[in-house]
Amino acid sequence: MAAPPTPGRNLRFAANERPPNPFSLVIGSQAAILVCLPLVVVTTIVARAADQSDAYLSWSIFASMVIGGLLTIVQAKRIGGLGAGSLTVMGASGASIGVSALALAAGGPPLLATLVVAAALCQFILASRLALLRRIITPVVSGTLTALVSVTVMPLAFAMLTRVPDGAPPAAAPTIAVITFLLVVILMLRGPRFVRAWTPVLGMGAGCIAAAFFGILDFGPVANARWIGVPAPATAGFDLGFGSSFWVLLPGFLFVTFVITVRQVSDTVRMQRLSRREPRAIDFRRVQGGVAACGAGTLLSGLAGVLPPWPYAAGIALASGAGVAARRIGIFIGAFFIAFAFVPKITALILAIPLPVIGAYIMVVFGLIFAQGMRVIFQESIGRQHALVAGLSFWIGIGIQFQAIFPGHLGTPTARMLANGLTAGGLSILLLSLFMQLTGPRRHKTEVALSAEEIPELDRFLLGFASRYKWGVKARERLRAASEEALLSLLRQEEDEYAPASRGRRLRVVAENVPSGALLEFTAAAHTDNLEDEIVLLGGRPDPTSDRDLSLSLLRHHASSVKHHQYHNIDILTVQVSSA
Repeated sequence: MAAPPTPGRNLRFAANERPPNPFSLVIGSQAAILVCLPLVVVTTIVARAADQSDAYLSWSIFASMVIGGLLTIVQAKRIGGLGAGSLTVMGASGASIGVSALALAAGGPPLLATLVVAAALCQFILASRLALLRRIITPVVSGTLTALVSVTVMPLAFAMLTRVPDGAPPAAAPTIAVITFLLVVILMLRGPRFVRAWTPVLGMGAGCIAAAFFGILDFGPVANARWIGVPAPATAGFDLGFGSSFWVLLPGFLFVTFVITVRQVSDTVRMQRLSRREPRAIDFRRVQGGVAACGAGTLLSGLAGVLPPWPYAAGIALASGAGVAARRIGIFIGAFFIAFAFVPKITALILAIPLPVIGAYIMVVFGLIFAQGMRVIFQESIGRQHALVAGLSFWIGIGIQFQAIFPGHLGTPTARMLANGLTAGGLSILLLSLFMQLTGPRRHKTEVALSAEEIPELDRFLLGFASRYKWGVKARERLRAASEEALLSLLRQEEDEYAPASRGRRLRVVAENVPSGALLEFTAAAHTDNLEDEIVLLGGRPDPTSDRDLSLSLLRHHASSVKHHQYHNIDILTVQVSSA
């Protein structure tokens, strides 16, 4: 039977533990400084690609830093059901670079604000219906979408490699880019562990030194910038005309929102596994809280007219690298993040970085993101069909992004809706995944009351299922026994709380014939206990006087896999039974 992954052995501070204040201050300030860099870089890429004013750039950096800091605190503290309750660092989304630049170029900050608010509403819906998306947010889909993010960003990075001031020596751009690129790659590959955390600073610093030798590094704005200040808002409300630009760009923003949600779900799940000293089942109610918090941040970003947020890798890096997963660190990071937003000199320093330096750094980072997406796709040894879906969708995205597929037809208003690698590739993989589900094995369903009196009705349903697929006698009995114990285990959750079972509580059972046997899905109203956790805690010595321990022990014996996913107001218990 599958068990939750074992947490990292080198965990110094788990999620609910309190590191000393001096330690929290040092780690929090260092992480905030490192996160400032990608946030400012992402925001700068979008503003410069869309030829926005310096006033808008300053405002968007300030607003994104404040919103990112607030969201980081909310994710750590879990306020009013919002937040994942983990060390999750939030900031401006790299996935939205392409579509946000197009929106700013087409209609300025008002159009971007309208589209981001529409994306926020979509994200709230995704958070509330996360249980329904469990068959869509698969490793194949999430990995392919992550890889496609790199496809949409890389052309912008390539363009930056050659952008230097007029009159600069011809060798300036390639020399600066190569120095930055090589140092970042060498540090990532062979740098000592304590140095690797400072790779962005060291790599970009070397690029800036090279730029100074060519006379294209201007620190004048840094000297003139104030130490403390707040930029004037550079937005002009919302574009409520809902013209052609809105409808052309809306599909791209919705796909980006889906990508951000997938990233939020996968990062929250991974962070839960890294934050615990003992193996436990994933609490999908906290995953929903993380997505809802991200949606709230997207709404704030829309009101401010800036890029939507998503989770940064800083939290996972601290947990997996330094063994620090304490939520309290997230509060310190968020507080420092907000404080840095009120220091214009920091923003001016980052804005002084030449574009070839930023382009070289983005190439390395998004090359790594591409590899991570590929790793997610193949981490579960997917079969030929899923490999075809992922590969075909990815190359469709590349072909559309670089206008290699029917380029003469991509200039029309209708075709422009798909003239983006993320949109075209994302639509392809979603449609292909839905096709595979609709044409896959038939799913047999029944619904009964959650009561021991319904066991005979459940038996009849399962015997009919086993007969249809010609199961042997032993396999049929194993299927019936596992299903009965699953029902009793769900039922005894309430009995263990010394309360009678709710007679209005219904149980929906779905049976699917898979190559290894049967996949049974039991869906009922939510309860506080997690059966997957209790099976792990049961160990090899159940209490012989406890009916609950006996049911869990028998369920573990008859089933080859047990997964219990708990969402707000719904429990989904998935049991796999072998037909051999």
